[in-house]
Amino acid sequence: MALKQSFWATGQRMVPVGDCAGDEVAQLFEYALPAGALSVGDIIELAVLPAFNTVTDAILICDDLDSNGAPTIAFDVGIMNSYVGDKDSVRTCGAELFPAATLGQAGGVARAQVASAFTIAATDNHRSIGVKITTAAATQVAGAKLRLLLKYAANS
Repeated sequence: MALKQSFWATGQRMVPVGDCAGDEVAQLFEYALPAGALSVGDIIELAVLPAFNTVTDAILICDDLDSNGAPTIAFDVGIMNSYVGDKDSVRTCGAELFPAATLGQAGGVARAQVASAFTIAATDNHRSIGVKITTAAATQVAGAKLRLLLKYAANS
């Protein structure tokens, strides 16, 4: 398993937060696929859900990530364990936002449609949102982008 990190996960880009309880913030996170193939179990630390915030909407926007005539790429999108930016290779990734997503096989847009995406409880720590490869691409497209438009609001 390899851990790949976006600019937000490494702190090179800042994550905005609302200044009052209930303020909704929208942030587009993105990651360009590397030239080397992603393997089953690899995790992309894509986004950050700020402390004291809950998800109000999530939209996955994918380029065609697998150019093969019979594309195979599939992944889960969810909350990661440990702290944001941790480079520990044994980090895990849930599937609360997009379980078993196949959107990357042809590209497109999908809105979160599972209850677990909207019932993620707020905590007093920033949390990473990751993409865990569950089925590798037959022919990965280097430079293709995976994006997550995350909307979240402060609880109190």
